[in-house]
Amino acid sequence: MNESEPMVYRFLPELFLRAPYYSFAGYDLSRLPEVLQEQAFRNAVFLASMEFYTVLEKKGFDFDRLSDRERHTLYKYYNRMCFRPTPFGSFSSFTLLEWGSGSQVRLAGSLESVLHLLPDQGLLSQLKKKAGAGLSDRLIVNPALYRFNDVFRYTKSLPDDKGRFSFALEGIAAARFNVQLFSFLWSGGVSRGALCDWMMRHAECPVEEAEEYIQFLLDAGAVFDAAQGSVIGDEVVENLPGFPAWNDFWEQHGRLSLSEALSLSALAGKMSSLPGDHSIFTGQRYYAALERSSMGGGRDCTEQGELLKAVRILQLLSNSERPADLSRFIRDFRSRFDQAKVPLLLALDPDGGLHYGDMDPVMPEPDILENISFPEPEDPDSTLGWRAVQQLVFRMWVGDNLRDPWAPLQITEADVTELEKQHKAVLPLPQTQALMYRSTGEHLILESSGGVTATSLIGRFSCFSDPVHDFCKALADRESAANPGVLFADIAQLSDLHVDNINRRSPIYPYEIPLNVFPAQRDEKLIFPGDLLLSLQGEELILESAKLKRRVIPRLATAYNFRNNHSPVFRLLCDLQYQGIQAGLSFSLESFFPGLAFYPRVCYGKVILCLAKWNFKEADFAPLLSGDEPDRRGALDRFRSRHHLPRHIALGATDQQLVFDLADITEAKFFLGCIRGLKRITVQEYLWPDRSVISGRKPVAGQMVAFLAHDQQVFKAAKADGLLAGGDTQRDFLMGSDWLYLKIFCIPRASDEILIKIVAPFVKRHAKQIKNWFFIRYHDHGYHLRLRIQADEADLGGLLVALRKKIESSGHDKLIRDFQGDTYRREIERYGTDLIPQVERLFGAGSRFAVLMLKLRENKSLPFSGFDVALFTANGMIGCFFPYRADALDYSSKVRDRFMSEFRADKRLRVSMDEQYRKNRLAIADLVGNEDLAKHLSPVLKQMAVLNTLTGKYTFEKKMQLLADLVHMQMNRAFSVKQRQQELLVYYCLQKYLRSSLVREKSVN
Repeated sequence: MNESEPMVYRFLPELFLRAPYYSFAGYDLSRLPEVLQEQAFRNAVFLASMEFYTVLEKKGFDFDRLSDRERHTLYKYYNRMCFRPTPFGSFSSFTLLEWGSGSQVRLAGSLESVLHLLPDQGLLSQLKKKAGAGLSDRLIVNPALYRFNDVFRYTKSLPDDKGRFSFALEGIAAARFNVQLFSFLWSGGVSRGALCDWMMRHAECPVEEAEEYIQFLLDAGAVFDAAQGSVIGDEVVENLPGFPAWNDFWEQHGRLSLSEALSLSALAGKMSSLPGDHSIFTGQRYYAALERSSMGGGRDCTEQGELLKAVRILQLLSNSERPADLSRFIRDFRSRFDQAKVPLLLALDPDGGLHYGDMDPVMPEPDILENISFPEPEDPDSTLGWRAVQQLVFRMWVGDNLRDPWAPLQITEADVTELEKQHKAVLPLPQTQALMYRSTGEHLILESSGGVTATSLIGRFSCFSDPVHDFCKALADRESAANPGVLFADIAQLSDLHVDNINRRSPIYPYEIPLNVFPAQRDEKLIFPGDLLLSLQGEELILESAKLKRRVIPRLATAYNFRNNHSPVFRLLCDLQYQGIQAGLSFSLESFFPGLAFYPRVCYGKVILCLAKWNFKEADFAPLLSGDEPDRRGALDRFRSRHHLPRHIALGATDQQLVFDLADITEAKFFLGCIRGLKRITVQEYLWPDRSVISGRKPVAGQMVAFLAHDQQVFKAAKADGLLAGGDTQRDFLMGSDWLYLKIFCIPRASDEILIKIVAPFVKRHAKQIKNWFFIRYHDHGYHLRLRIQADEADLGGLLVALRKKIESSGHDKLIRDFQGDTYRREIERYGTDLIPQVERLFGAGSRFAVLMLKLRENKSLPFSGFDVALFTANGMIGCFFPYRADALDYSSKVRDRFMSEFRADKRLRVSMDEQYRKNRLAIADLVGNEDLAKHLSPVLKQMAVLNTLTGKYTFEKKMQLLADLVHMQMNRAFSVKQRQQELLVYYCLQKYLRSSLVREKSVN
């Protein structure tokens, strides 16, 4: 994707409406005794909490018999059913409709609405485990099983007593029989009978022993059967062994109308009367969603213009960053594996790979800290340094002394112009995106935006509604169509038996990555984690399928907060969704300036980007809770006046909000009851909804989800080349084995003196023992020189002692801050197994040349600057690979452009580099033909010629990348500071010189 090519979103015809069941206009807490008699309300309470429903039932649903605490709970449920649009049970509904001309959206009444029911995930899990082998004859290997040395390792996940899954790394010996067994299972799912037959043949054992070993593998978690459960499937309710009428029950009651005769409690009793063992029917029975069809009307298409302008503002205000865990992993992956293609599961192995985030999968053993919760560590850099956008917003907010500090902050067109000036090149936008908003008539309130795909917000409804499922698949198809050579795969993971209901969905993406599930899809639609490879391309971590030979983009097509899960594989796959796109299209003053007590409303045109917000500590609102009721009422009035609180407010955040009218005595009392016992509260202004959505004749607080899309390519296919980690060529050399690897920590300006006064004399004195040596400069974990010395193992110990003595006797030991040994890991994946020995020889020649130039400059016998020498060296090395000027110019132009992109080159940088080139243009022409420098550089160029011969069959692109790497390493040796910046200038000047030379050649000819 060309970043200079703007991506333009357009609205799709579809809209997704979320709306509370009751009308906000009829909300009245004094009506609760009457509301409690309505069957719709009772059903909603039953779906939310069977335990609380049982309490109400025992008291005959008589409001007068309820305790204050029970009434308080009912107030919350009633408030939710009037104001909160988040679909949960039957508190609110969902509707798929389309944009229109602005007429009122009319929703179906109760009798025309559909309450969808599915078995609760927790109940389903228990039933499947009880049914066991009777469910399905099919067995699969644990998708997360892989081989590490002489052990097969795999992740075993088990729910605790609260239903939350924990993850442990288990192992089983990679004995010959197990190797053959898992190879057989990896070919695809097999029947239990076929596996038993296979074992009897290969182990020459009776059927009883084969069955016993199969059961051992199932109990150990190395093999899965259907009892494992899943979250992605077509939700076909199958008959369960021991419950012969199970399927008939759900066929009859899976879709219900909300008539007054419908009692979900009675229906649960009917379920309990089915033939079979009912001992596990103790918790929630249903996973439910209420669908109200549209009877006409649609949102006004003219709103799209306002919303698109708001999206553009969010692009300018948002700070798109990779997840911190992913950034750290990429850094560590580069250090550990460089450009290798590494199996995903090996990369995350605690012994052979890397940790992900703060998750450390270890072999299971008792953990004394297992149930102790420590506070999250603070990010020391979270508040350091303001971006230019933050500075501008701060000036808009605080800089205007005439602005009422409590008034809304209005973004003007002049502000937009300034934001555009500050705006840097951005990442591509996601292919599809959901925009959640609601209307007040006067304003459009943007309540949520961003994310990696629009499917995440509505995916969970795909298992209830065929039209929603079809729309989700259409959204996913857009991603596939726009990104050829890339596979999109939905991540299937069990996380929490109580939360996994929202993770359930029908198949949406073309492929599925099963983690700890028994997948319901066909084998050809599955990409097992053991088939996935990780590698680096530039700054991106690329995931690809070894079997399908395609790049894989993982997706999580639900709104589940995956950061609540502690599986490293799951977390990495989920974080990878956010790589390479501007997913975070959201804005709040609090995210820019955290820790303040008040944030004003922020608007752009008709759209409210964020509502006014107040953060109060317990000490702030404690006076509201003391004294008798008249005192508390007066205290609340004074509190509102002091903090400029509006009449209508919302307490809490996102889908946990409660709405209050603080001018109403009963609601004010309800509000004070809600904040009692809290340490801090968050209050937002609440703007009354308009009447654009009605159910029957009453308005409801509808929340619209609009869908944006573009058709430009976002993800590039994976490169075909790259080596899999491993192979016959030795990669790692521990201390004392052929290569001595030392890190010499110092300040940058001391590094040249260390090379001249310590390293060079040491190498010269021990030339007979040293077969090869080279150095590079590094900045990670402190500036240091990395010195690699090749010698016979018998000589390495003596060389290490000799180098230490040289440091101590040189009189320059004070320049060295630290001195460490380490394992030398060859960059085989970068250079290839055939080339690496010759590349190391080039590094040796380049190091000798670099030190010689430092000596000559110190002796003042070299009439050239360090930059001159670097430019001469780069030109010579390029000429070895690309002797024709046109090819050399093509190469230099492409590498220069990469650097320009890396440094976000603007006009000022280009002008300054042009001036530098013009100043040295004639000197450069003389420099490239200097015979003395050519003599010194000759050993380097001879070795380059060897490499040129060995790479004769390389493509131009592959040869260009190799040359760029080799030149880069030599530029690293040439410059002690700002290597990347100086390397850019080298290429900039060379490109200019080569282009002018080529022009002169053509004019002569």
